[in-house]
Amino acid sequence: MKVTIKDVAEKAGVNPSTVSRVINEDPKLSIREETRQRIMDVIRELDYRPNGIARSLRLKSTRTLGMIIPDITNPFFPEVIKGAEGAAAERGFSLILCNTDEEEEKEKAYLELLVEKKVDGFLVATASSYDRTVEFLSEKDYPFVLVNRRSRDATGRYVVVDDVEGARMVVEHLVELGHRRIAHIAGLLFAETGLNRLEGYRAALNNRQVDFDPAYMTEGGFREIDGYRAAQRLLDLPRRPTAIFAANDLVALGALTAAAERGLRVPEDISIVGYNDIPIAEKVTPPLTTIRVPLYDMGYLAGEILTKIILGEEVPEDRVILKPELVVRWSSGQVPG
Repeated sequence: MKVTIKDVAEKAGVNPSTVSRVINEDPKLSIREETRQRIMDVIRELDYRPNGIARSLRLKSTRTLGMIIPDITNPFFPEVIKGAEGAAAERGFSLILCNTDEEEEKEKAYLELLVEKKVDGFLVATASSYDRTVEFLSEKDYPFVLVNRRSRDATGRYVVVDDVEGARMVVEHLVELGHRRIAHIAGLLFAETGLNRLEGYRAALNNRQVDFDPAYMTEGGFREIDGYRAAQRLLDLPRRPTAIFAANDLVALGALTAAAERGLRVPEDISIVGYNDIPIAEKVTPPLTTIRVPLYDMGYLAGEILTKIILGEEVPEDRVILKPELVVRWSSGQVPG
């Protein structure tokens, strides 16, 4: 038998409207704290669950967030999603996850669905640094926070990592090991992460007075197969690189496979460095040197900012740049010879 608000009111010895106002956290309700606590104890005892649809109509809020991501198969995203979900749950929100597979039409369809579902706000983790989703949300004045990216016009709220600094740390590490022929398999260059890591790579070479050779820079993507194909091209060069800095750990795994097929040992013959420190990075052979990104924190902070905006709370900072960390393992070593 379903427990009703009248059952709660009767057992707590109050009017049903009082129970409703306690549940909805009515700021104008004036009751003694022990009465409020008694009502909450009865709610827990009877396992009373308010009608979510009716409650959302009263409050003009669904207590839901929409999160749009480009690739659910990429191990980068689970921890980010987990962080966002954690922040949402702490404030009584649920998360609706939408995977676009980096397809514009799919993203548009999900955006329309989320608007139809009347979500309270959006977490946007798609790859493009400028897209119609951001434009649409800005025009319609929907609350949103960008995750792992910014918009090209530098507006909006975001939580990102300092990828320029992360790339610089990789190149500095390899130069310290004696490498000068350092190749970079860049991510997609329409994505901010791809552009920033390339920028950091080139800046670090310049700072260490190492000539930039266009032959050692190739645009790949963010998948393992992209790293494999790009590494094959680099390893076919007459003077192959002694080190490869990959756009992310998946790309680095592809490069490891390409090196192994050529009979090259890592790091004895060639060093390979990744980015993000996904869980598999320390489990492969050899374990990857990489840049650790605080994935959970990225999702959590984005979710926290968004829910605070929706609830009308003060947001001290809504443009957050997290610090990367170099994690040295076995895939990077002294320059050969």
